[in-house]
Amino acid sequence: MAGKVKWGVLGTAGIAAGCTIPGMMKAENCELYAIAGRKLKKAEEFKERFGFVKAYEGYDALLADPEVEAVYIPLPNNIHCEWAVKALEAGKHVLCEKPIAMNETELRKMFAAAKKNGRILAEAFAYLHSPYVSALKNVIGSGEIGDVDYIDTAFLTQDYSEDFRLHKELGGGGIYDIGCYCTSMILTLIDSELEYVKADAELDKTGVDHMASVLLKFKNGARASFNAGMMLGTDTSDRYDRLFIHGSKGYIRSDVEYNEEGKLEFSVTIKNEKGDRIERTVQVESKSNYSLEIERFSRAVRGEEDLLITEEFSIKNMRLLDRILDVSSYTESREEFILDNGVVIPAVGYGSFLATESDGADTIKEALDSGYRYIDTAKFYNNEENIGRAIKEYGIPREELFLCSKVWPTDLGKEWTLKSFEESCEKLGTTYLDMYLIHWPKDDPNDPDWFSKVADSWKVMEDLYLQGRIKAIGLSNFLPHHIKPLLETARIRPMVDQLELHVGYMQEYTLAYLRKEGILPQAWSPLGRARVLNDERVTAIAEKYGVTNAQLLLRYLIQRGIPVIPKASSKNRMLENKDIFGFKISEVDISYLSCLPEFGYSGEHPDF
Repeated sequence: MAGKVKWGVLGTAGIAAGCTIPGMMKAENCELYAIAGRKLKKAEEFKERFGFVKAYEGYDALLADPEVEAVYIPLPNNIHCEWAVKALEAGKHVLCEKPIAMNETELRKMFAAAKKNGRILAEAFAYLHSPYVSALKNVIGSGEIGDVDYIDTAFLTQDYSEDFRLHKELGGGGIYDIGCYCTSMILTLIDSELEYVKADAELDKTGVDHMASVLLKFKNGARASFNAGMMLGTDTSDRYDRLFIHGSKGYIRSDVEYNEEGKLEFSVTIKNEKGDRIERTVQVESKSNYSLEIERFSRAVRGEEDLLITEEFSIKNMRLLDRILDVSSYTESREEFILDNGVVIPAVGYGSFLATESDGADTIKEALDSGYRYIDTAKFYNNEENIGRAIKEYGIPREELFLCSKVWPTDLGKEWTLKSFEESCEKLGTTYLDMYLIHWPKDDPNDPDWFSKVADSWKVMEDLYLQGRIKAIGLSNFLPHHIKPLLETARIRPMVDQLELHVGYMQEYTLAYLRKEGILPQAWSPLGRARVLNDERVTAIAEKYGVTNAQLLLRYLIQRGIPVIPKASSKNRMLENKDIFGFKISEVDISYLSCLPEFGYSGEHPDF
């Protein structure tokens, strides 16, 4: 075996002191080489306590040490990305504590830095290295309990009075910091794509999710549920973990705690031909999961073995966490949204309706020059040709753009939808669309066949999606009673629904339904036109933050987890509409804006 890997630890967090560093000490191929703290005194204490060779004041100092080969990061969740990228750029391999990033966008940046610098990056899910998890997978893989159709698990721990887990901006909360164990276990045991997420959370006084319940359904028909939270006592060591796996022939029960070591066991129960329950106990001996994790990572550094926790797995788990937080109305704001299939939708797009009437392609070029990379259009807008010309003349690579168009209701049906799609692509000068939507559910409010036309169009869009001609398919102006019958027949669920959404007209019932079904809501007319934009109540709130009315209205939607596609004709307004990430609206003002009486509605209803 090659020599031991020299490890450095960035930070003196509790999980490092109580779990990972003791595991490092037991690992056969690990040398505890360097420890860094914000203060040298604390780092020196760790050096003496655990036997590190060197102690550093500040994380940069450790990263500058050429002897350090691999770095473990146990820092608060909100700075994982920053320090992981710095470590990778310094030529270190990185094992980063779970959850590895604040969202999938950050996570992708981290893995891109790993690839660029030729280093490995992995998320620290120590428990997944346990022979206990391997034994669970072996029982399932053997077919003894049949096909897995339901998993239930829980991770509940103490109520912290002062801890980073109580701070939303630090990536705290039950779903994020603890629920990631439950999601990773479920994704380890169910090999299928996610179909939908349903979730609810109890928010603590600090604004984080103190307790959450989640229901998942997968495309293979399996379901899973979990509870995660910090509600057992106050500053205690109380904890409750469980795992139940139900199959078509039997089930598994376990009360083993996540990351437990030593003598572990779970029960397997099956029914014989007479219907009698036969139970057996599986016993597993496991040494420290943390030492197993460090040994596996160190072997990967030496090229002797692949990582257990892969990039693909971490992205899948992070995407699920993002979805759960969105459904729980927990998301404050992000500059892009990522669908389950990995498609990235910028949070702020450029709405092109009526934007090219006077200036043709020039307005679109100004939007591109202002930094917009998401252009929203439709056949009905009659401007796809101008947009295509603007893109060509501007010279921007196609892969840097997100192009969305829509099929008009008079073109619904198999033949016409395909024709409309091909015409849109031709006019836009592209072979594919990033997103394609059905513009309205019906053209005639009295049409008894509206749904059959929608269903036929959807089948065409599904085929184009499977062929790679469309990256995301969705709807526009569809309400729950339009969507429900489609979900019963669709092979691929709608990913997005564009709606008129703005202060004064938030369609809360429809929003709740979309969240429940895992469909991303997107706002057209997010400024409510002049009726809302110039309202004195909006002005009063905007003045508190030193922003324009438009910026306030757009930020309100983004904080509620809704991407926006505002229109603007001047470059100043284009830039203004994108500059909405430098401030945060308080919960009080979000509530005030949400509770204003209805106003500003366009009068355009999908059924009429």
